Amino acid sequence: MTLTNRVSSFFLGWLGLSLVGFALTVYFITRANLYSQVDERLKSTLETLSAGAEINEKGVEWEPHERTLPRPQAGEGGVAWLVVAPGGQAIDQAGNRTATNWLLFQAEQAKSDSVYTAQHPIDVSMRVGRLRLEGPTNSTYPTSNPREVTYPSIELLVAESLVPVHSELKRLAAWLAGLTLGLWLFAAVVGRWLCRRTLAPVTLMANEARSIGSVGSGERLTVFKTDDELEELGRTFNEALDRQDEAFERQRQFTGAAAHQLRTPLAAMLGQVEVALRRDRDGEEYRATLKTVADEVRHLHGLTESLLFMARADADALVPDVQAIVLADWLNNFLEDWKSNHSGVYVTFSADERANTQVRAHPEFLSQLMSNLLDNAAKYGKHGSPITLRIVFSENEVGIEVEDHGTGIDAKDLPHVFEPFFRTDSARTGGLRGVGLGLAIAKRLASAVSARITVTSIVGQGSRFVVWFPSLADSAREA
Repeated sequence: MTLTNRVSSFFLGWLGLSLVGFALTVYFITRANLYSQVDERLKSTLETLSAGAEINEKGVEWEPHERTLPRPQAGEGGVAWLVVAPGGQAIDQAGNRTATNWLLFQAEQAKSDSVYTAQHPIDVSMRVGRLRLEGPTNSTYPTSNPREVTYPSIELLVAESLVPVHSELKRLAAWLAGLTLGLWLFAAVVGRWLCRRTLAPVTLMANEARSIGSVGSGERLTVFKTDDELEELGRTFNEALDRQDEAFERQRQFTGAAAHQLRTPLAAMLGQVEVALRRDRDGEEYRATLKTVADEVRHLHGLTESLLFMARADADALVPDVQAIVLADWLNNFLEDWKSNHSGVYVTFSADERANTQVRAHPEFLSQLMSNLLDNAAKYGKHGSPITLRIVFSENEVGIEVEDHGTGIDAKDLPHVFEPFFRTDSARTGGLRGVGLGLAIAKRLASAVSARITVTSIVGQGSRFVVWFPSLADSAREA
């Protein structure tokens, strides 16, 4: 089932239930009101009839000539009534004969004063009311005086046909049913049209997404200016495509650059071996050739390791088992090992009393990160100039600063120095060997130890790299 059908069905189902509930409520309220009006007329007639009787010590005297009583003509509607003496004798009546005869029958059946609904013998529902008037217990019937006829008791019965009420209710039911059905059909047509119109962008986006070609094609979804969730969905999907294309482009560039960088040492090794095999040579020449090949193999090995590291997913590069280290102590130990493998490079290290600050890092990754930064400073710094290593502080961070006094980095190149295989023009033309992965690996390593790297540089004066860590509470160095 399509989304349009599901939304329409849900909306129309609840609308149908609401309309039916409303129609039933109106019908039963109207029905109760009409019945109430009939009952009020019956009670009013009973009150008028009861006023036409006088109760005295002799009994109940019926005096219709002293009161104006409702007397509907035969065949007319309205309230029919009957006054019955003991023994079932009708002493007065009004209404058609059929109704009064039926009331006489009801007088024999009724047991108490009430207003109720009864079924007429000719299948007509009637609303019936009854009231019994009792005289004194010692009254006599009939009286000896023919001019004063009294009764021990009389029964007043009133009735009104419910045919007009039922007819009115039938018309109301027909109107409510027609109105409910008409509104529901109108809502079904208009609601489905609105649903299709509202969800049309989704259908269009689905068709466009289905027709988008391979990654990197640059095709995007049409985003409609609707200022709602559909516009946000289209924009978010296009942003996801942008990120995918960007990742694909980086992968393509990385693959091309990696192939180029691998080709260079392989070509150098192959050239050395082919030259050595052209003729017989003495041992010294073979040793020189093997030394050159060994240098290229070491370079190729380092390049391969760097490529494998950069090819990992970000989640694979993260190291969870970090630990708290005291920067001053750790840097002193690290510099001793690093200087032993880099003779001729002068590094100065300065730190104040706050250098006892701890940070959380992975020692092996931090060691590789600092080696890359110091190697970069040694490679591009001026020969004989010192490399300065400091521990610096900001409000919520502590950093390790590496500063060289070399050629510096042009401002236009600063945003790209951490991109894989990027090398500045001065580095390429200066004859310095490199592949442009050192700083890219350093940035990945910084992310792995929950740190970040910033760089500032002035052309001709040098560069300053700072690795920033979230600051932990200062703690005194343990004895």
